[in-house]
Amino acid sequence: MRVEGRDLIDLVLSWSLQEVLNVDLYKGQVGTIPTEFDSAADYFKSFIPSLIEETHAALLSSIKTLWRSPVVEINYIVPTAEFELPNNLFYKVHLSTDESLIPKDLIALTDKRPNRVDGFNITNEPYVVAIVCKADPDRPNVVTILASKPLLLENVHQMKKKESLFGVYMTNITTNVRIWNSLHLGLDGGNLNLLSTVLQRNSDDDDGVCIPCRLGESDGLVPSRFLNLNPSQEDAILSCLDVRRCHHANTIKLTWGPPGTGKTKTTSVMLFTLLNAKCRTLTCTPTNVSVLEVASRVVKLVSKSLKLGNYGLGDVVLFGNGERMKIKERKDLVDFFIDERVDKLYPCFMPFYGWRASINSMIRLLEDPQGQYNHYLENIARVKSKDTVSRSFQEYLPERFSELRNDLELAFSSLCTHLPTALLSTQAAARMYESIDLVKDATVSAIPEEGVSGGEGLKSILVVNGDRFSREQVTVEDYYLKLLRLIPEIFTLPGVGDRHLIKELCLGHACLLFSTASCSARLYTGRPIHLLVIDEAAQLKECEAAIPLLLPGIQHSILIGDEKQLPAMVESQIALEAGFGRSLFERLAILKHKKYLLNIQYRMHRSISIFPNREFYGMQIQDAPTVKQRNYTKQYLPGKMYGPYSFINIANGEEQYGEGRSLKNNVEVAVVSDIIANLLQVSERTKTRISVGVISPYKAQVLAIQEKIEETCRGGDAGGLFTLKIRSVDGFQGGEEDIIIVSTVRSNGIGRVGFLANRQRTNVLLTRARFCLWILGNEATLMNSKSVWRYLIQDARKRDCFHNAEEDESLAHAIIDTAKIEFIQLHTPLNNSRWKVCFSEKFKKSVGEIKNPDMYRKIKSFLERISLGWLHEEESERDSLIKQSKMDDVLRIIWAVEILKEEFQYIQVLKIWDVVPSSDAPEAVKTLNLHHMKYTEDEVEKCRARCISGDVVVPLRWSLESTNGNGNSDVMEETFGSLNIGGEMITSEQPNDSLEDEKEEQDIEVDRLSHLLSSKLTL
Repeated sequence: MRVEGRDLIDLVLSWSLQEVLNVDLYKGQVGTIPTEFDSAADYFKSFIPSLIEETHAALLSSIKTLWRSPVVEINYIVPTAEFELPNNLFYKVHLSTDESLIPKDLIALTDKRPNRVDGFNITNEPYVVAIVCKADPDRPNVVTILASKPLLLENVHQMKKKESLFGVYMTNITTNVRIWNSLHLGLDGGNLNLLSTVLQRNSDDDDGVCIPCRLGESDGLVPSRFLNLNPSQEDAILSCLDVRRCHHANTIKLTWGPPGTGKTKTTSVMLFTLLNAKCRTLTCTPTNVSVLEVASRVVKLVSKSLKLGNYGLGDVVLFGNGERMKIKERKDLVDFFIDERVDKLYPCFMPFYGWRASINSMIRLLEDPQGQYNHYLENIARVKSKDTVSRSFQEYLPERFSELRNDLELAFSSLCTHLPTALLSTQAAARMYESIDLVKDATVSAIPEEGVSGGEGLKSILVVNGDRFSREQVTVEDYYLKLLRLIPEIFTLPGVGDRHLIKELCLGHACLLFSTASCSARLYTGRPIHLLVIDEAAQLKECEAAIPLLLPGIQHSILIGDEKQLPAMVESQIALEAGFGRSLFERLAILKHKKYLLNIQYRMHRSISIFPNREFYGMQIQDAPTVKQRNYTKQYLPGKMYGPYSFINIANGEEQYGEGRSLKNNVEVAVVSDIIANLLQVSERTKTRISVGVISPYKAQVLAIQEKIEETCRGGDAGGLFTLKIRSVDGFQGGEEDIIIVSTVRSNGIGRVGFLANRQRTNVLLTRARFCLWILGNEATLMNSKSVWRYLIQDARKRDCFHNAEEDESLAHAIIDTAKIEFIQLHTPLNNSRWKVCFSEKFKKSVGEIKNPDMYRKIKSFLERISLGWLHEEESERDSLIKQSKMDDVLRIIWAVEILKEEFQYIQVLKIWDVVPSSDAPEAVKTLNLHHMKYTEDEVEKCRARCISGDVVVPLRWSLESTNGNGNSDVMEETFGSLNIGGEMITSEQPNDSLEDEKEEQDIEVDRLSHLLSSKLTL
């Protein structure tokens, strides 16, 4: 059995578990991908080590979360005819009825269903890794797999009798296999016309068009829709159209589209113009979402331009994985999807009921209705069914005519809509639509045929609106018969009864084809493509772009994107550092390849656009007149803080670990929720349509905001006028909303901001809003980060756009309420806590009266710290049981080390007695000292005893027997396990080690320690 990418697949299946779990397996073997190459062979070889490492990282990542992966049940498994030891371990697998797998799915075969709480532990349980090679198109639950190890046949037979085998989904490596194939195709001498032109820096200043074509006359392709474009958009399009005319040179053009500059509009107009020129063009994007977006824009332009029904839509086709595209949900695009198109065309070519058969049946009915009726009666008699009642001639004729008319209308409409114009001429389509319209409202009857005696000869007559004659002064039936006979003469496409052949005809003759770059591999066996357009090219790995760039016949390519925004996602840190995520667009930009800049932005209020324009684009972008108008300034909420652009300082927030190893900031969550609630009220009260987007770089923050909004704004949408999207930065690439609220999360004071410092990510964050952009963040942290965020805050202050959240009364209440809630929830387990902590009722009451959220944070930090054993006491307090710690210039915390009887032992605990003003602290200490005078000498000694372990103090334990027997202290083992708040015992837990989808910073534990050290207070 032939398996694509067999070399890569064999390598993957050869990895042992230890090798898969070794994150450094290929460290030192992956070299940096250069920006210039000496030869095509060097070019393709440079990506292969990184591709192997990236595939390894994807498998490693899947194993870490295997316990929550989908599971399929295998009912039957047997070796195939191609099975051969030791390498061709092919098996046919029958899955449960409702389950399916797709080619290139990697699965782990095991006889244990992973249904326990701790999931499937691949390191402790037997498993065999396999890859799905083929799926039966007629039976989705039957697949062929290639296993990494032989499956013992006796176990297979036992499986039938006892229990099933299970397949745990790991990952799909389709794209990696396609990249592998394209890289090796390049090494074997594929279509290198394009890539050979960009191996090194281009020293030419020309536009890539050869001299004869540059001097030749233009073909006049300047559609009227150019009137809606600005000069930079027109220049970009015209340069691409000029390239199309050149058949002597190979060129790659770059169109640079910063945020809001109409990149998608420019792309769609260019593609629409290429369609009018009948230029066979493939448009690729990195993702399904982006390909659907650009296809939708083009379809709208095409649909508005049609002059003959739906004729011409067949020149536009979309292909790919329909399930992942969710194509059934896209009513505007579903008819353009290749599989849906084949489903519509397939019945048209059936020999017994297709369009030709329907034409012949209609001709016979009109010319010899009596004969057709007699055939009908013969068929009824042949069936001899008791339930079948024959119709009279008067019933049969109009009913049969109506059936055939509907069949022909459906067939002709499907052919005109779904066939490319290269297969169906304008003349044939016009005749088909004419025939449909001619008999749309016709009635039929039969009259004796002239010259035939005895009443045996009848012919059908058609009447339309009471008239038997058509515009040509011939009878309707004669003209209709003429049309029906003419159509097969001018539409000569032979009958095709095979779905695959219909698909190849549609793909092979369409003018505009849309797919992801990965799926474009399907076109390697089809008719050549002339021009390649890659939209969102800066988000596409260069090696993945090689898949469409090497397609047969391609002469020119147009790359449209912005390297200043998000790059491609890369799983492996090793591959990332090697430059595996760099796009061809970015590399050519580094090499100073000419870019056509779209230089007018239409999205952002000018107060929003000014900072990213200066910081990322060197003030090359102009604001369109529309965004400068007074009515583009919106004031949704009262106060200067809620103008077009604001940085809102959240001074009292605290970053903490939420979902997995991702960060969240509950104070920012509360502020976002409060702003959203106020905006919703405005929308409901004023009946104003408002769209809001909330963006955060951290997955845990996105989830926390979603939960909070669902709790506070449940069911509110102002009658459909209010819309809200809460997403990560990656989820908002390419999106825009009226109002954008950014939650930066980081709040540690020392400037650690992790991947928030990434300039491309920041650019996307700052350029999604139309009317208002409100950025929430901690000034001290961002200023100390020495990143782009420092300049943003400085710019906001200079422009008087900097505000403290407490300036807004509603936000101030939200912040203090959050601080109280977080403090009340302090009984949440603390990682690595050594001491149990107890609160007095007086302390709880005093804390509840505090109005400063920053003080809650300080007290919480102090309690977390002393629970870890940071009990460095002042020399002056050494003899005193009661300690006081300074929170600020005003407040002191009064606390002590106490002993607690617990089962058969005494244990040291921390008792927090009170929080009081500095002036009241001496009196509070005096009062508590009087209380401790009731302690026995032994109890006092136990309270004073200290056990130092490194830099921290650990609690001591004493057995009851030793204490009751002779009063001598017998030091027991130190305890590390739990924290007691308000008398409730909670066992400490370690954080989840799963990695974030957004690849948050790798040095998370260093960050945790830095945060702890930065919050130390003097005891």
